[in-house]
Amino acid sequence: MKEFRLVIGNKNSSSWSMCPWLLLKMFNVDFDEIQITLYQDNTVEKLGPYSPSLKVPVLLHRDITVWDSLAICEYISAEILGGSGWPSSRKRRAGARSVSAEMHSEFPALKRDWPMNCKASFRLTPSETLFNEIARIDAMWSCCRHRYGENGNYLYGRFSIADCMFAPIAVCFDAYGAKLSSDSNSYLQTLLDNPFIQKWISLGRREREPLAIAYASTA
Repeated sequence: MKEFRLVIGNKNSSSWSMCPWLLLKMFNVDFDEIQITLYQDNTVEKLGPYSPSLKVPVLLHRDITVWDSLAICEYISAEILGGSGWPSSRKRRAGARSVSAEMHSEFPALKRDWPMNCKASFRLTPSETLFNEIARIDAMWSCCRHRYGENGNYLYGRFSIADCMFAPIAVCFDAYGAKLSSDSNSYLQTLLDNPFIQKWISLGRREREPLAIAYASTA
């Protein structure tokens, strides 16, 4: 058994599971992956030994259990990566934390109407509420890239937790045909070109479990 174990759900639809998984992969942290199929009669029974919330993702590190995607990413950065999961400068770090927290807690229409589905490839017309949420994300992406992305292709130059939190959104935007500004489209493509994100999508497309709305049951 490896020192770190990450409990995740279906790759096709468990958007929040993707965030810490991607962070561990990008920083080359060796870990065991425990995948539990969601929305089955025995899902709660299987999650019980791992997850206090009976949701995914969950990180197990020795005698420590961390649940909730953003909390896991924070723990990985602080306890494993020496803080390098966030940008090094205080100003960039503050911005990256803010957009990550906003993505985690806001955008209910996006999470409800455009759930992550690695197999999807069709165009959906967003409601007015969803349109405004997409515009807000577009503004965040464009602003971050314009102000901080000069030393790399990610939101704050080099890869950070902020990019982990938006990786599932990139999958959704690509699947459902979100209309974005030029800067945001460039960032979207950066995420979609990431080899680990491509691997996640590929594995998600191979899954045969029924699609369910991941945002309702994961965190």
